[in-house]
Amino acid sequence: MKERIRAAASLLGSDIRNVKWAVISIIACFLFLYLVFGSICPLVCLTGYPCPACGLTRAGLCLLTFRFGQAWEMQPFIYPAALWLLAAAWIRYGSGRRRLPGWLKAAGGAVILGMAVFYAARMWMYFPDRAPYVYHPDNLIRMIVIRC
Repeated sequence: MKERIRAAASLLGSDIRNVKWAVISIIACFLFLYLVFGSICPLVCLTGYPCPACGLTRAGLCLLTFRFGQAWEMQPFIYPAALWLLAAAWIRYGSGRRRLPGWLKAAGGAVILGMAVFYAARMWMYFPDRAPYVYHPDNLIRMIVIRC
């Protein structure tokens, strides 16, 4: 058992070292977007429209702080996304497999497709009268169009 834990910890450490610059770059990008546009969402900053994953970060934070009802209200797809992440982590670190199985990749695609359909329905029902499904006029495309 100790060997499996050591192997999983070693693999996790290796994965963290391999992606550290990507994570640092993403954090820097989010910080820049927040300071310049007031949002960390690249789609909102670029177009002014909310993205299909709107509320996913806030829902994840609610989930981590055991506010399950608020997580559901923010973005119901936090639950299938979290289950997918747990399954992927278990397969990667619990079983030591290097690649995700096809069924898990298909499940991830289904979660993304479901989130896109849910986004379209919410935009149809709530845009532009209910936050976060509102237009943000301080976006990059609008700024470029106004100046041209």
